[in-house]
Amino acid sequence: MTMYVITHKHFNYHNLPDGYTPLLVGADKNANPDRFLQDNTGLNISSKNPSFCELTGLYWMWKNSTEQTIGLSHYRRYFSKYTDPNLLFFSTLIKGKVEPIETSQLDTLLNKYDWVVAKPQIGGKGTIWQQFAHFHNEKDMKIVRNVINTLTPEYLPAFDNVMAQRSASFYNMFYTKKAELDSYASWVFPILFEVEKRVDISTYDSYQQRLFGFLAERLFNVWLYKRNAKLKYLVEYNNELVDRVWAARSIKHETLGW
Repeated sequence: MTMYVITHKHFNYHNLPDGYTPLLVGADKNANPDRFLQDNTGLNISSKNPSFCELTGLYWMWKNSTEQTIGLSHYRRYFSKYTDPNLLFFSTLIKGKVEPIETSQLDTLLNKYDWVVAKPQIGGKGTIWQQFAHFHNEKDMKIVRNVINTLTPEYLPAFDNVMAQRSASFYNMFYTKKAELDSYASWVFPILFEVEKRVDISTYDSYQQRLFGFLAERLFNVWLYKRNAKLKYLVEYNNELVDRVWAARSIKHETLGW
């Protein structure tokens, strides 16, 4: 059982629970002073990292890992043990820190559920399609729909249904059995590679060039919907953001003499 923590840089990984393993993505170019596992070993698409983001880590996990249960933490984001964001907030206030859920607890959840994923969030106004169109290039999502209609037309109703919803599980985060990961990856990567052939991102800025990571966040929900998977939703959090907020709060208290 391994939860791979996707990263492109050094971070404080020493306090991670057992079973959490950093995986450096974009390893063809990114420095690796900590000697993390790298996504440019074995079968890999590490060179695509600027546009595929954490998916180069996902691809490496698909092609090279052998664990029976496996997960992905998105760029040092983690699942908490809570399903309610308020419980995460109050726990952080009391303890002054927040800890990732243990992989042993995640494995226990898989006795009942197919996937552990991030609690759905609303990514803006309107439907998921409208949200994507507002923040990115709508024509790219139209191309995705056409590719699905060509490669896996049985998924088109699921695609249309998910695109009409207002919330989704983002960040490409999960914990599941390796067989489930293999099934998902064997569906999503052929779609993304075909879209890559049809979309010219050379004129996009560096943010919009992360297109395939953005697309996969939506497509993951499509696959789960079609799979009719039993899902366990957990709250995700950005550990570095929590640490910064707590540090700022502590400085304020010291300044005011609280």
